Amino acid sequence: MAKSRRPFAQLLRVSTTRTDGGALFGTIIKDRWERFVSPDRQNRVAIGNYSMLVNHVDGWILVNAGPGDKSPQSLSLAPMRSRSSLLRELRELGLVPKDITTVVLTHLHNEHAGGGTHMTSSGRVLSTFPNARYLVQQDALQDASHPSARSSSLYRADDYQPLLDSGQLEVIDGPREIAQGVWVEPAAGPTPGHQVVVAEGLDETYAFLGSLVPTSMHLTPEVVGAADWNPEATCRSKQAIRAHAVKESWTVGPVGRDEWVRAADLESLASFSLGEASVKSAVVTKARTSKERLPIAV
Repeated sequence: MAKSRRPFAQLLRVSTTRTDGGALFGTIIKDRWERFVSPDRQNRVAIGNYSMLVNHVDGWILVNAGPGDKSPQSLSLAPMRSRSSLLRELRELGLVPKDITTVVLTHLHNEHAGGGTHMTSSGRVLSTFPNARYLVQQDALQDASHPSARSSSLYRADDYQPLLDSGQLEVIDGPREIAQGVWVEPAAGPTPGHQVVVAEGLDETYAFLGSLVPTSMHLTPEVVGAADWNPEATCRSKQAIRAHAVKESWTVGPVGRDEWVRAADLESLASFSLGEASVKSAVVTKARTSKERLPIAV
């Protein structure tokens, strides 16, 4: 395959969310997880919210859009999230929203999908990326459209309804190659219809894990968030994806770090996070924090 036909992936930290530590670590007792991360006075811990940008010969692919800039529906959310830096990150890379040709949403929770739409000065909500097709799993859209009482606060109709109205939202069911060398794979558990994205590069294959592993401590199967739709399914998805990643020598993220991590280093990173071992050098490529430009596919 010619070099120009291969994608390149970049991990972007686009916001930070402060969430309840007990909910984040589920059944793990506080004495244990507090040795890994220190909560604030309200028992909240900060976790990153990440996107992946793939430089593909057929156009720029964005995975997850962060929380966006629409006003929160509840004032209680405002102090829990930082402002989204996604559009600024794109500008610093020399890109504008019209350059994005595909947006993959791993699921439709507002903090990951909210940036897919924006509110104009007149109050209209429109697509943020006007030239892009948006991809989401059928089960994810079904859950967002008909949420349970437990999950209703996690969704906003104006994150996806304007995309349905404009015909930009493409609903898929199961695995699919969405561009040459780029696949989506269902990995349910955090939500129904949650999916991961695998992008094959020249020297590395990158797997974006969505919300499967919010911190490196969650690499361990037993550590699953209490807010997950199906903790047992999350556990199975993590085990399956991790086994596949190790077998195929993938590079994965996010795993609670601002870097891509080689699959071969996940075991030592998990042990380190549990306080059981020292960590090996697992860093591959840091999330972009300066104004370097990505190579443009030709």
